[in-house]
This record gives sequence, structure tokens and C-alpha cells, in this order.
Amino acid sequence: MKEKELKEMFEGKKESAPAVPKQVFRLHRRLFLLVFAVAVLLQSVTFVNMRLNNYYKELDTSFKVLLTVSGQTDNEQLEQMGESLNQKEDIVSVRLFSPQDALEAVRRQNPQLTEALLLMGKNKMPAYFELKLNYKAINNIRPFVDNLAAEYPGLQPHYNADHARLLFYTGLCAKLLNLAVLFGLLLFLAFMFLVEAYPSNQARAHYLGGAVSGVLAGVASGAFFAVLVYPTGFLAAAVSQFTTPGRQLLLLAFCGLFGWTLSKWQKF
Repeated sequence: MKEKELKEMFEGKKESAPAVPKQVFRLHRRLFLLVFAVAVLLQSVTFVNMRLNNYYKELDTSFKVLLTVSGQTDNEQLEQMGESLNQKEDIVSVRLFSPQDALEAVRRQNPQLTEALLLMGKNKMPAYFELKLNYKAINNIRPFVDNLAAEYPGLQPHYNADHARLLFYTGLCAKLLNLAVLFGLLLFLAFMFLVEAYPSNQARAHYLGGAVSGVLAGVASGAFFAVLVYPTGFLAAAVSQFTTPGRQLLLLAFCGLFGWTLSKWQKF
């Protein structure tokens, strides 16, 4: 009887399933480092993108083509010239400045120069048209202005060719950078889709720790850049120059989703 009981006890222990260790929440160090590296690169691209766009806007705002009126021209002829210029598709806007308006504009920017002009006489300050051009005309600034000079013999063009060239290439670089960033994000999304679409043999495919590690990596990348700009002494002003709250929220969402996807991939 005892032998039978011992045999049953032995077989029962043999057939019992091994104890499965309980899943404990943990952070993923290798996953954190990978997402942190990607987040630092995205922060860098965000910084360059914002500064490049701001620089392009400043160049575009300050670039103008001036057409000074030579000789005596009455107001009716000036209005006809302005309407004719405004109808051209490559010209965004046209403004006419009388000698008094031109003198006042110079006074706001450089009072000392205004005094010198007054000594020369107000008749030395001609009326002029101020033109804002579109991106296509800026790319071909020299032939475009030459055609204007040939079409309007009474107008003398003045512009900065180096400014126009810098404006064009800065805008081109900003557009190429935006396209490259968009394409890179699409590749990341394609990678996440392929990982999510692949069936997992494990009972638990994702881990919350992966998403948390990704978000922490995004926060760490922001702190890293804050440390970089802190020596300037103007942290709030400097931060506003390279990022925005909306961009940071999108970056944290991306890092969390990326960490969540990597927790299923587990190839690191």
C-alpha cells in the first residue's frame, strides 16, 4: 500500500507543469539606447529644420527689387505702370513709394542717412516701385529683371544678385530637408508595420516597458539638448529657437510607438 502511494505521488510530481515565472515590469536598456540615438538625431534635424526655415523667411522678407523712376513722370503714368507690373504672374506684390514716402522709409531705418539726403535736397530722392517676386522669378532673377528694364525704359532696376542666389538655395535646401525627413519617417512607419504584421510565437508579443523606455528616451534627448544650450544663459529663448511644444509631443509619441514596436521585434 505504501509502495502504491509513493508511486502515485512520484507520478503526480512528474506530470505537474513547471512553474512559470511571473512577468515583472522592467525597462529595456538596449531598446532605450537605440531609441535615444534615434531621438537625438530627430532633435538635431528639428533644430536644423526650424533654423533653416526661419532663415529662409528672413531672407525672403528682406529681398526686394526696386524700380526707381527716372525723369519726370506724372501720377497717372505711375499708376498705369503699377497696374501693369501687378498683372505679371511672377510678381507677388507691387508698392509705389513717392519721394516723400521713400524719405520716410529711409528715416525709419537710418535717421542719419535721412539728414544727409535732406542736405542734398528732396528732389534727389526719386519715386520707386517695390516688387516682391515668387520663387521661380528669384531663381532667374537676372534675365527677369533685364526683361523688366527692357519693357519699362523709364524704370531703373536695383537688386542684390547675391541675396537672390542665397535665398533660392536656402529655400531649396529647406525643401530637400523636409522631403528627406518625411521619407525617413515613412521608412520608420513601414518598419513598424512589418513588425506588427509579423505573427509572434510568444503569448505576450508586446511589453509596456518598451513603450515607457521609448518615451523616456525621447525625454532624455530633450534634456540632452537643454544641457547643450544651457551655457548660453537664455534657456527658454534658446529652446524656442530649435523646437516647439507640438514637435516635442510628436517626438515623444513617435518614441513611445517605436519602443512598443521594438519590444515585439526583440532583435537587439
